[in-house]
Amino acid sequence: MTLSEQAYGAIEDMIIHGRLEAGSYVTENQIIEKVGLGRTPIREALQRLSNEHMVTIRPRKGIYIPILNFETELRILEVRRELDVVAVRLAAKRATEDQRSQMRAMAERLDHLDADLASYAETIRETHQLLADATKNPYLVESMLPLQNLSRRYWVSNIIDPAPEITTSSACHARMLRGAADRDPESAEAAAYELNDYLVDFATRSARDS
Repeated sequence: MTLSEQAYGAIEDMIIHGRLEAGSYVTENQIIEKVGLGRTPIREALQRLSNEHMVTIRPRKGIYIPILNFETELRILEVRRELDVVAVRLAAKRATEDQRSQMRAMAERLDHLDADLASYAETIRETHQLLADATKNPYLVESMLPLQNLSRRYWVSNIIDPAPEITTSSACHARMLRGAADRDPESAEAAAYELNDYLVDFATRSARDS
């Protein structure tokens, strides 16, 4: 992993878990201090995050952490829904035997997770990366992963009671993984649609209760 990738992961994690607060500004120097890496990898990471709508770089003002609202999340899910389906179908067709073994192991891991939100969010990030890699399509990956990251940020920042939400989400992800691992694209597709239906329902409930 390059220093730029390390910086990207660290900053993204701080945004998703609210350690960089939505609606706030932060300076480049503050991020350098928080992450502990040099200016060049931080700038490279921030540019990538800006391209993915995780931050907005505003000259002379700083780095703005955008607020994700209900309407934005629905627009994200409109696109993510179809990309998730394409991804699991391609993964079911193209995954290597090693990737299929990793998918089954990840599904088993999801079956036995506790309600620790940070740990779960990281497991889901790994799940998405595993399925994305198995598609063997970098253009799909470049389009899909940023949307999944934004959607995960919305989910984490709006969750009130983690346990039932993690149960529902993990079950959908596990079925996606097993469908892809077992060369069953129809099962994987059905699970991907079910996951995105759940995410729309979650966003709707969150907006209603806020």
